[in-house]
Amino acid sequence: MKSISQVSRYLLATLSLTTVFGVAAPSVLGVSFSTPDGVAGTPRTRTGGGASRTDGQCLVGQENLSAVRPLLPNFERVLTVSEHPSFFVSVPETTAQTGSFSLQDGNGDLHYRTSVDLPAQGGIVQITLPQEYPEIALGEDYSWYFEVHCVSEFDPNNPTIEGTVYRLPVNESLGDALTGAETAVDIAEVYGEFGIWYDALTTLANAYQSKPGNDIIAENWNQLLTSVGLEALSQQSLNLD
Repeated sequence: MKSISQVSRYLLATLSLTTVFGVAAPSVLGVSFSTPDGVAGTPRTRTGGGASRTDGQCLVGQENLSAVRPLLPNFERVLTVSEHPSFFVSVPETTAQTGSFSLQDGNGDLHYRTSVDLPAQGGIVQITLPQEYPEIALGEDYSWYFEVHCVSEFDPNNPTIEGTVYRLPVNESLGDALTGAETAVDIAEVYGEFGIWYDALTTLANAYQSKPGNDIIAENWNQLLTSVGLEALSQQSLNLD
């Protein structure tokens, strides 16, 4: 399942994205990520477990369990305009065959959970909230968690990471910018300029996988990840749902 959404603004009902997040889109060459004002700080992203019972053997050649990484910028609030966003995790070569993904709302209630097949050689894994599940609400912070089943499901010693997602509605100016975008790279560039991370990443990832020999898409994929300090992951294989 693949999602390509459209873009926008929000925070307080009567304020625009431009006012609250300060996203007056700069012009850039290629796809990169611009930081919306008002969205800063350290992400709620952690890696833990594994060493005490697996001795790191689940992650091949990786004693440092931080090798399992979310593809996120360094913000606490990471934005989307998609009702059913996609989430991306980098997993190293592992002997574990499965992991699990869960999404919780702002009250800590489970919104979605699924098992995830892991690529034995490692790579970037995509998990998309299915269309048959309720959409994520506008203006609400959600937390998501990804666990590699090194020991067993729900074991506290498993490597686990987490991230956040916050959905905005589509505003007119960003919608107009998308209307003028002709290619997937153009669409991803618009999302990136306005600080809508999940949609920029999803759009480009889907294009990159569908046209792996396209140098322009590959270049822009590398540029987007580099713009948020994830350049080390740009050459990993994509395992999209």
